[in-house]
Amino acid sequence: MGKKRQVCLMIDENEVQAMEKIRETTGLPVSRQIEMKLKGYKIVKE
Repeated sequence: MGKKRQVCLMIDENEVQAMEKIRETTGLPVSRQIEMKLKGYKIVKE
């Protein structure tokens, strides 16, 4: 069985506020939004 790894990143405060608005509207937690953005083979700063 593969090991799970945790990656910690600094996120701009404006990005966090935008994600919190999405959470209020959709109920999708910030952690899930970040996980969805990171899925794939590379991390790209937007």
